[in-house]
Amino acid sequence: MNESELSYKYTCPSCLSSFSVSLEKIPPVRARFPCANCGEPMDFPSREQAQIQARLQAEAAKKAAAAAAAAELEKTGPIAVGGEKAFRVDKRGWEDDYFDRRGIRNLIRTGEILETDHVFAPDGSWVVAGEMTELKPLFDLKRKSKNTPPRCCRTHTDRLAHFVCHDTERPLCEECAPEKKFGANIVRVCSHCSGTTTPVSAP
Repeated sequence: MNESELSYKYTCPSCLSSFSVSLEKIPPVRARFPCANCGEPMDFPSREQAQIQARLQAEAAKKAAAAAAAAELEKTGPIAVGGEKAFRVDKRGWEDDYFDRRGIRNLIRTGEILETDHVFAPDGSWVVAGEMTELKPLFDLKRKSKNTPPRCCRTHTDRLAHFVCHDTERPLCEECAPEKKFGANIVRVCSHCSGTTTPVSAP
């Protein structure tokens, strides 16, 4: 979110009414104003302090919205991605990953998803991937193929994986393994768990 879009949310300690005000309307220094609802005085932080709190409020709201969306997905099962059914794979470390048919196809081609793995069915049950009607043709193509393509990023399945998370073995593209500076060293970390990564081994 842009700084210009941030607003400071506050609650009157007397009447518990909630308000929101743009940062530009908050004085540069701490001040006291009457509540617009009950008239009782309220202490305001400086604009700089309000800006910090507004950022934290925005981040907390974003995390709450993501948690609510995840909870809703648990209740409703597969979701639509680009008008296609999304698939969820029952494997450790894959709990937050949802794929459309294209993504699932790439992961099957590269051997990330096996016929013996389980996926989330439309009725809410876990089924064997190789027995799912939508996936059978993809596994047939995999068996007929003479070559296995290089590993792909699990988030961006149309990109090659250049790194692997050391803790979760998650394949990562360059975007999912950003560089971080630790002292004099620059390392690539997993954007999903912040763990260290290692380069993908050459085939």
